[in-house]
Formats: sequence, C-alpha cells, structure tokens
Amino acid sequence: MMCRTTVALFVRALALLLCVATAFAADNSRRGQKMLREGMRLETEGQYAQAARAFTAAVEAAPGDGEAWFHRGRVRYTLGDFQNALPDLTRAVQLEPSDGQAWMLRADCYRKLKEPAKALADYNEAAKLNVDTPALYNARGAIYADMGEAEKAIVEYSHGIRLRLDDPTPIKQRGNLYAGLGKYQQAIDDYDQAIALKPDYTDAYLDRGFAYGQLGDFERAVADFERVLQAQPNSYKALALLGAAHLKMRDYKSAVDDFTKAIAVQPNDVFLYLGRAACYVQLGKPEQALADREMAVQIKPDSPEALLARGGSYHQMGRHEEGLRDRSEAIRLNPNLPEAWLARGSAYYLMGKYQAARSDLLKAIELRPDYEEAKQVLAKTEEQLAKAAPPPAPPPSPPPAPVIAQTAPPPVAPVVPVVAKPAPAPVLTAPVETRTPVVPMRPAATSESHEALGRDYLNKGELARAVVELTDAIRMKPDHPSAYNARGYAYLRMHNYKNAIADFDEAIKLDPKYVNAYHNRAVARRAAGDAAGADADTAMERRISGR
Repeated sequence: MMCRTTVALFVRALALLLCVATAFAADNSRRGQKMLREGMRLETEGQYAQAARAFTAAVEAAPGDGEAWFHRGRVRYTLGDFQNALPDLTRAVQLEPSDGQAWMLRADCYRKLKEPAKALADYNEAAKLNVDTPALYNARGAIYADMGEAEKAIVEYSHGIRLRLDDPTPIKQRGNLYAGLGKYQQAIDDYDQAIALKPDYTDAYLDRGFAYGQLGDFERAVADFERVLQAQPNSYKALALLGAAHLKMRDYKSAVDDFTKAIAVQPNDVFLYLGRAACYVQLGKPEQALADREMAVQIKPDSPEALLARGGSYHQMGRHEEGLRDRSEAIRLNPNLPEAWLARGSAYYLMGKYQAARSDLLKAIELRPDYEEAKQVLAKTEEQLAKAAPPPAPPPSPPPAPVIAQTAPPPVAPVVPVVAKPAPAPVLTAPVETRTPVVPMRPAATSESHEALGRDYLNKGELARAVVELTDAIRMKPDHPSAYNARGYAYLRMHNYKNAIADFDEAIKLDPKYVNAYHNRAVARRAAGDAAGADADTAMERRISGR
C-alpha cells in the first residue's frame, strides 16, 4: 500500500514540475517577445544602444529565437561593433538557415572585418535564398573589384544598376573599373550618368577629368578639375591633376601655380615636386628645378624616380659625375626599371663612354622591347662606336713560292749547276659576288592594313595620321563599318563632332547592331548638345548589348 502511495505522490510531483516548467517557459517566451518588440521600437527610433540591451534581454529569455539574435546583431553592426555582431548573426543563420537577410548581413559584417572570401560565400547563400537586391550585387561587385577581378565586378555592378537606376555610386564605381581596364570612353559614359544623377558629385568630376586626360582631351580635364576645386579648394588631388594637365598643354606657368598650391596642402608628396621641377626645366629655370628635385630626394631617398630626375638636372648643369651617381643608385634600387638604364646610358653617351652607354641601352631594350627612345639613343651610340673603330687591317700577303734547286746530272766534266728561276707567286683574288641583291617586297596595301595602321595611330594619339589611313581604308572598301567607326572616333577626339557623327551614322547604316558605334555616336551627340539623340543612342546600345 505504501509503495503505491509513494509512486502516486512521485507522479503527481513530476506532473507539477512539468506544469511549472511549462509555465516558466511560456513566461520566458512572453517576456522574450515583449523585449523583442521593445528593442525593435527603440531600433526604429535610432536608439541603438538601448535597443541592444533590450535584444540582449530577449536573447536571454528565449535563446532559441533566431529573430532576437538577428536584431541584436544588426544593431551591433549599426553601432560599428562588428566583432560582437558576427557571433550574433552566426547564431541567427544557425537557427534560421532560410533567412536570406541574416546571410546578407553576416556577409556585410565579414566585409567590414576584411574577410572578403567569407563575405562572398555568404552573399552567394543569400542569392540562393532569392535575395535579389542592388545592395547584394553592388557588394559582390566591390569584393570582386578588391580581388582584382574587374570583369566580374562590372557584371555584378551592372546587375545592381539595372535594379536601381537612380543610385550614382555604383555607376561611378563601374566607371572606375572601366578606367582601370583602359576603357576610358566607357568610363566617361558612366561618370556622365553619375553626374547627371548627382550634379555635385565631386569624385565623379575628378575621375572623369582623369579619364579625359588619358584620352588627351586636356581642356575637358581642366574644366572637370576646376569644377572640383570650386567645391573643394584644397583638394590636393585635383590641384595635382590640374597641374599635370597644364603641363601637358605646355602652360607651364599655370602648372607651376597648381603644383605650388598642391604642395602647400601636401608638402611631403614627392611627385608634386617632380612635376613642378619639370615645369621649371621648360621655363629655363634649372636652379629651381634642381632645388625641387633635391627636395624630392630628401623626402624619399629610396625613390628611383626622384634620383633619375635629380640626375637629369645635374647633367643639364654639366655636373655629369653627380648625375651618373644618381642614375647608378636608381638602378641599384630598381634594376628592372628600363627608364633608369636609358637614363644612365644617355649619361654615358654624353660623357663619350660609348661602350658603357651601349651596354646600358641594350639592357633598357631587353626590359622593354618596344622602347623607341632607347633604340634611338642606341643607334647614335653605334654611330659613334663605328667612327671610333680603327680601319680594318689589309689582308696578309701570300707567302713566297718555294725555290726548288735543280739536281745536277752526274759529272762528266765540271759544269756550273743551273738554278731554275722561281715562278712568280700567283695572285689570289677573292671571288666576286655577282648575284643581284634581293630587295624584300613590301606587301600590297589593303583596306585592312590601312585600318590597322590607322588604329595604331589612334592609340598613339596621332589623330591626323589616323584619319588619313582610315580614309584610305574606306576608299578601298566603302562597305567597311569598323573603319567608319574608327575614323569617327578620331574625329570625336579632335572635337570635330559633325564629321564624327556622319561617320558613326555610316557605320550604323552598314551594321545596324554595331554597339560601339551607337556608344560613340551618343558621346558625340552629347558633346554637340544633342542630349535627346545621345539618350536614344545609349538606349539602343543597351538594348542590343543586353546591359
């Protein structure tokens, strides 16, 4: 009887405990939900520290609630506490693995903690869970850009831009990637679009000015840099680039002013002093040039560029031994710098040390096989070596023919022996080459060869020559759309927009799906003031290319 009573009491006690536990869990759940709602309210109001405390209470009350972990991770991320946000977000994705936003935010956290590979993996998980937002694509684009994979980054940014056309930042970032690939015209198109969305976007003006400079359009570059300086008068980057543009335009006095202002803002930038020194050289002020180059070396004694520049000043002033010493030091610091070998080879040439010059110039060409300047100095050096070489020695005379004595016959009577007179030595002459020298035949010019040469001139910036060659290409093959497009681009860079548009018209007439021709015509039309026509061409370009 007692045994049954004991068992009954135990069962009742266990049931009571279960009820208490259930009630306690329910109470904790209610308390957790209450604190979660309170934290969300505070987060909405921007009271992030108080929200974090509320979410901590929610997590403690209901540790299995993934939403509470996510929200605490998010406010910690917002507060910049990435180290503590990360474990919260990790717990959130463990509890709610189908929550794409949790994967997305943890990826953002990994980016802040400089772990791009982990961030990319989390963004990819978010994408699998149908997170299809501009932020995801733009973030992946930024990671690929940091990893040096520009083409992949452009694809990602392009996806993000299509989802949100009114955000200038990713458009400018894509422009920077195009510029990094040397596709400056496409970069300018993106910068134009970014500026149209945000007219005070100074960074876009700065980068567009740089791109214009790379295309040789220094007037537009100057206009963009001056626009930046209107908003940011002490932008040393804009001042430095403006000085470089004025230097290219041979406006040396303006360039000196620009570099001087930049130096006042950034007095330890070696290249500002080197830029101003180059202007002083052109203005016939060698002492000021040397002073700036001395300062550059003082700031950065291990800069091969500064040493080469100072060496140039020394040679200009006749101090060749000092110049030679600077150039030798530059080679020691960077033996793979072809400019250093050319500089020292040129110094040896000026000093009449032609063998040493030849050795250095050959090294420069070995490092850069298309180094035309080094080849020109080498040709002059070879001329000097040929002049200094002693005349060739005459060929040695042939040995005299041997004298053979005649043997006397047996004596019958005393006879004076007769010695035969030696025959004259034969004269040996080298055989005369009678073959007609073979002159290499130059292949007949074709439309394609003219176009190739024209494009080569385009790349070198020799626009007038490019137009001549491309005109010959068109004359020989009038239905050649790429030649019209290339000549139109040459006219575009010469600011001859009327002829440029006419050539692009013809290219599109011959090939209605010629994406690059639409792109170039849009640029020309915009420059000519035809914004509507430019927009129509840009729309057609995107329709054809699928961008």
